[in-house]
Amino acid sequence: MRKEELISAIEEFAPLDLAEDWDNSGIQIDMGYPEVKRVLTALEITDEVIDEAMNCEADWIVTHHPLIFTSTSSIDYKDNSGRYIERLIRAGISVYSSHTAFDKAEGGNNDHLGKLLGFTDIRRFENDNGYLRYADLPEEKFFGDIIKESSEKLGIDIRLFRAVGDPEKKIRRAGWCTGSGAEFIQDAFDEGCDLYITGDVKYHDAQLAKGLGICVLDCGHYGTEKCFIDNMAEVLEKSTDAEIIRSRVDINPFSW
Repeated sequence: MRKEELISAIEEFAPLDLAEDWDNSGIQIDMGYPEVKRVLTALEITDEVIDEAMNCEADWIVTHHPLIFTSTSSIDYKDNSGRYIERLIRAGISVYSSHTAFDKAEGGNNDHLGKLLGFTDIRRFENDNGYLRYADLPEEKFFGDIIKESSEKLGIDIRLFRAVGDPEKKIRRAGWCTGSGAEFIQDAFDEGCDLYITGDVKYHDAQLAKGLGICVLDCGHYGTEKCFIDNMAEVLEKSTDAEIIRSRVDINPFSW
Protein backbone atom coordinates (compact mmCIF):
# COMPACT_ATOMS: atom_id res chain seq x y z
CA MET A 1 0.00 0.00 0.00
CA ARG A 2 1.24 3.48 -0.80
CA LYS A 3 1.64 5.93 2.06
CA GLU A 4 -0.86 8.31 0.41
CA GLU A 5 -3.51 5.60 0.81
CA LEU A 6 -2.74 5.26 4.53
CA ILE A 7 -2.97 9.01 5.10
CA SER A 8 -6.14 9.25 3.02
CA ALA A 9 -7.78 6.43 5.01
CA ILE A 10 -7.08 8.21 8.31
CA GLU A 11 -8.19 11.63 7.09
CA GLU A 12 -11.37 10.37 5.46
CA PHE A 13 -12.40 9.02 8.86
CA ALA A 14 -11.05 11.95 10.91
CA PRO A 15 -10.66 15.01 8.63
CA LEU A 16 -8.01 17.47 9.75
CA ASP A 17 -10.49 20.32 9.62
CA LEU A 18 -12.13 18.79 12.72
CA ALA A 19 -8.94 19.37 14.72
CA GLU A 20 -8.57 22.29 17.09
CA ASP A 21 -6.43 25.25 15.99
CA TRP A 22 -3.96 24.55 18.79
CA ASP A 23 -3.62 20.91 17.83
CA ASN A 24 -0.97 19.32 15.62
CA SER A 25 -2.74 16.37 14.07
CA GLY A 26 -1.25 15.00 10.87
CA ILE A 27 2.17 13.80 9.73
CA GLN A 28 4.81 14.11 12.43
CA ILE A 29 7.67 12.32 10.68
CA ASP A 30 7.69 11.28 7.01
CA MET A 31 10.68 9.15 6.09
CA GLY A 32 9.73 9.38 2.42
CA TYR A 33 9.34 5.67 1.73
CA PRO A 34 6.46 5.26 -0.75
CA GLU A 35 5.26 1.82 0.38
CA VAL A 36 3.67 0.90 3.70
CA LYS A 37 3.59 -2.74 4.77
CA ARG A 38 3.11 -2.66 8.52
CA VAL A 39 1.48 -0.08 10.82
CA LEU A 40 1.54 0.04 14.62
CA THR A 41 -1.32 1.87 16.36
CA ALA A 42 -0.44 3.39 19.73
CA LEU A 43 -1.70 6.06 22.10
CA GLU A 44 1.56 8.01 21.92
CA ILE A 45 5.28 7.72 21.28
CA THR A 46 7.47 6.46 24.12
CA ASP A 47 10.73 4.52 24.14
CA GLU A 48 8.74 1.34 24.81
CA VAL A 49 6.47 1.99 21.82
CA ILE A 50 9.48 2.65 19.58
CA ASP A 51 11.03 -0.64 20.75
CA GLU A 52 7.76 -2.39 19.95
CA ALA A 53 7.62 -0.81 16.48
CA MET A 54 11.20 -1.81 15.74
CA ASN A 55 10.61 -5.37 16.95
CA CYS A 56 7.58 -5.80 14.68
CA GLU A 57 9.32 -3.95 11.81
CA ALA A 58 6.60 -1.33 11.46
CA ASP A 59 6.97 1.28 8.71
CA TRP A 60 4.58 3.71 10.40
CA ILE A 61 3.24 4.39 13.88
CA VAL A 62 -0.20 5.98 14.02
CA THR A 63 -0.75 7.66 17.39
CA HIS A 64 -3.44 9.66 19.10
CA HIS A 65 -1.23 12.14 20.95
CA PRO A 66 1.03 14.18 18.66
CA LEU A 67 4.74 13.56 18.91
CA ILE A 68 5.37 17.23 18.07
CA PHE A 69 2.95 19.64 19.73
CA THR A 70 4.65 23.02 19.55
CA SER A 71 7.24 24.70 17.34
CA THR A 72 10.58 22.94 17.67
CA SER A 73 13.73 25.04 17.46
CA SER A 74 16.13 22.17 18.06
CA ILE A 75 16.27 18.41 18.41
CA ASP A 76 18.27 17.38 21.46
CA TYR A 77 18.77 13.72 22.34
CA LYS A 78 18.78 14.67 26.04
CA ASP A 79 15.11 15.69 25.77
CA ASN A 80 12.40 13.02 25.57
CA SER A 81 10.92 14.31 22.31
CA GLY A 82 14.36 14.81 20.77
CA ARG A 83 15.38 11.27 21.69
CA TYR A 84 12.17 9.85 20.25
CA ILE A 85 12.60 11.74 16.97
CA GLU A 86 16.24 10.68 16.67
CA ARG A 87 15.42 7.02 17.35
CA LEU A 88 12.51 6.99 14.90
CA ILE A 89 14.55 8.55 12.10
CA ARG A 90 17.43 6.12 12.67
CA ALA A 91 14.92 3.25 12.52
CA GLY A 92 13.25 4.65 9.38
CA ILE A 93 9.82 4.82 11.04
CA SER A 94 7.29 7.47 10.03
CA VAL A 95 4.65 8.83 12.42
CA TYR A 96 1.11 10.16 11.91
CA SER A 97 -1.00 11.53 14.77
CA SER A 98 -4.79 11.83 14.77
CA HIS A 99 -5.69 13.75 17.90
CA THR A 100 -8.68 16.07 18.40
CA ALA A 101 -9.95 15.22 14.91
CA PHE A 102 -10.27 11.59 15.99
CA ASP A 103 -11.90 12.59 19.29
CA LYS A 104 -14.66 14.42 17.42
CA ALA A 105 -15.09 12.05 14.45
CA GLU A 106 -18.22 9.97 14.08
CA GLY A 107 -17.18 6.56 15.40
CA GLY A 108 -13.99 8.02 16.91
CA ASN A 109 -12.73 8.00 20.48
CA ASN A 110 -15.83 9.33 22.22
CA ASP A 111 -18.27 7.07 20.41
CA HIS A 112 -15.93 4.11 20.91
CA LEU A 113 -15.53 4.77 24.65
CA GLY A 114 -19.30 4.87 25.07
CA LYS A 115 -19.70 1.48 23.39
CA LEU A 116 -16.83 0.08 25.43
CA LEU A 117 -18.59 1.16 28.62
CA GLY A 118 -21.75 -0.58 27.46
CA PHE A 119 -23.85 2.47 26.62
CA THR A 120 -26.34 2.32 23.75
CA ASP A 121 -28.23 4.96 21.75
CA ILE A 122 -25.23 7.27 22.07
CA ARG A 123 -25.97 10.91 21.25
CA ARG A 124 -24.17 14.22 20.98
CA PHE A 125 -24.88 17.02 23.43
CA GLU A 126 -27.42 19.59 22.34
CA ASN A 127 -24.74 22.23 22.82
CA ASP A 128 -22.43 20.20 20.57
CA ASN A 129 -18.73 20.99 20.62
CA GLY A 130 -17.79 17.77 18.85
CA TYR A 131 -16.41 15.94 21.87
CA LEU A 132 -19.28 15.29 24.24
CA ARG A 133 -21.55 12.25 24.17
CA TYR A 134 -24.32 10.98 26.44
CA ALA A 135 -26.67 8.05 26.79
CA ASP A 136 -29.75 7.26 28.85
CA LEU A 137 -29.47 3.97 30.70
CA PRO A 138 -32.26 1.42 30.13
CA GLU A 139 -32.65 1.27 33.90
CA GLU A 140 -31.13 3.20 36.78
CA LYS A 141 -27.82 1.99 38.20
CA PHE A 142 -26.03 2.91 41.41
CA PHE A 143 -22.97 5.09 40.84
CA GLY A 144 -20.85 2.63 42.85
CA ASP A 145 -21.80 -0.21 40.49
CA ILE A 146 -20.91 1.87 37.44
CA ILE A 147 -17.49 2.59 38.95
CA LYS A 148 -16.78 -1.12 39.37
CA GLU A 149 -18.09 -1.98 35.89
CA SER A 150 -16.04 0.79 34.29
CA SER A 151 -12.86 -0.53 35.90
CA GLU A 152 -13.53 -3.97 34.46
CA LYS A 153 -14.55 -2.77 30.99
CA LEU A 154 -11.62 -0.38 30.61
CA GLY A 155 -9.08 -2.74 32.13
CA ILE A 156 -7.92 -0.09 34.59
CA ASP A 157 -7.26 -0.78 38.28
CA ILE A 158 -10.08 0.81 40.27
CA ARG A 159 -7.47 2.25 42.65
CA LEU A 160 -6.47 4.64 39.84
CA PHE A 161 -10.01 6.04 39.60
CA ARG A 162 -11.28 9.10 41.46
CA ALA A 163 -14.95 9.68 42.07
CA VAL A 164 -17.10 12.62 43.13
CA GLY A 165 -20.56 11.82 44.47
CA ASP A 166 -22.49 9.33 46.55
CA PRO A 167 -21.91 5.71 45.45
CA GLU A 168 -25.59 5.07 46.29
CA LYS A 169 -26.86 7.74 43.92
CA LYS A 170 -28.96 6.33 41.09
CA ILE A 171 -27.73 7.17 37.61
CA ARG A 172 -30.11 7.47 34.68
CA ARG A 173 -28.16 9.63 32.20
CA ALA A 174 -24.38 9.45 31.72
CA GLY A 175 -22.22 11.82 29.72
CA TRP A 176 -18.54 11.53 28.90
CA CYS A 177 -15.49 12.97 27.18
CA THR A 178 -12.22 11.12 26.62
CA GLY A 179 -8.95 12.58 27.87
CA SER A 180 -9.01 15.93 29.67
CA GLY A 181 -12.68 16.84 29.72
CA ALA A 182 -13.13 18.35 33.17
CA GLU A 183 -13.87 21.76 31.62
CA PHE A 184 -17.19 20.34 30.40
CA ILE A 185 -18.65 19.36 33.79
CA GLN A 186 -21.07 22.28 33.64
CA ASP A 187 -22.12 21.24 30.12
CA ALA A 188 -22.84 17.73 31.37
CA PHE A 189 -24.96 19.12 34.19
CA ASP A 190 -26.83 21.38 31.76
CA GLU A 191 -27.50 18.36 29.53
CA GLY A 192 -29.24 16.64 32.42
CA CYS A 193 -26.52 14.10 33.13
CA ASP A 194 -26.45 12.44 36.54
CA LEU A 195 -22.91 11.23 35.85
CA TYR A 196 -19.99 12.57 33.84
CA ILE A 197 -17.00 10.38 32.95
CA THR A 198 -13.66 11.83 31.87
CA GLY A 199 -10.02 12.16 32.94
CA ASP A 200 -7.66 14.69 34.54
CA VAL A 201 -10.18 16.11 37.03
CA LYS A 202 -8.60 18.70 39.34
CA TYR A 203 -9.61 19.85 42.82
CA HIS A 204 -11.71 22.84 41.74
CA ASP A 205 -13.38 20.76 39.01
CA ALA A 206 -14.40 18.27 41.69
CA GLN A 207 -15.70 21.05 43.91
CA LEU A 208 -17.80 22.38 41.03
CA ALA A 209 -19.28 18.93 40.44
CA LYS A 210 -20.00 18.50 44.14
CA GLY A 211 -21.73 21.87 44.27
CA LEU A 212 -23.84 21.06 41.21
CA GLY A 213 -24.76 17.65 42.58
CA ILE A 214 -23.49 15.74 39.53
CA CYS A 215 -21.42 12.59 39.97
CA VAL A 216 -18.04 12.58 38.25
CA LEU A 217 -15.87 9.56 37.54
CA ASP A 218 -12.23 10.29 36.65
CA CYS A 219 -10.96 7.17 34.88
CA GLY A 220 -7.70 8.88 33.96
CA HIS A 221 -6.41 10.31 30.71
CA TYR A 222 -4.85 6.99 29.76
CA GLY A 223 -7.88 5.01 30.90
CA THR A 224 -10.32 6.92 28.70
CA GLU A 225 -8.09 7.17 25.63
CA LYS A 226 -6.23 3.89 25.32
CA CYS A 227 -9.24 2.63 23.34
CA PHE A 228 -7.74 4.62 20.43
CA ILE A 229 -5.37 1.72 19.77
CA ASP A 230 -8.10 -0.77 18.88
CA ASN A 231 -10.40 1.87 17.39
CA MET A 232 -7.82 3.19 14.90
CA ALA A 233 -6.69 -0.36 14.11
CA GLU A 234 -10.27 -1.28 13.17
CA VAL A 235 -10.54 1.80 10.94
CA LEU A 236 -7.33 0.93 9.10
CA GLU A 237 -8.14 -2.77 8.80
CA LYS A 238 -11.38 -1.88 7.01
CA SER A 239 -9.86 0.70 4.68
CA THR A 240 -6.29 -0.45 3.90
CA ASP A 241 -4.46 -3.63 3.01
CA ALA A 242 -1.48 -2.99 5.29
CA GLU A 243 -0.79 -5.27 8.24
CA ILE A 244 -2.10 -3.47 11.33
CA ILE A 245 -0.55 -4.21 14.70
CA ARG A 246 -2.01 -3.00 17.99
CA SER A 247 0.44 -1.73 20.59
CA ARG A 248 0.31 -3.86 23.72
CA VAL A 249 2.69 -1.75 25.80
CA ASP A 250 1.13 -0.39 28.99
CA ILE A 251 2.39 3.20 29.02
CA ASN A 252 0.15 4.42 31.85
CA PRO A 253 2.54 6.56 33.96
CA PHE A 254 0.43 6.05 37.09
CA SER A 255 0.87 2.88 39.13
CA TRP A 256 -1.07 3.85 42.24
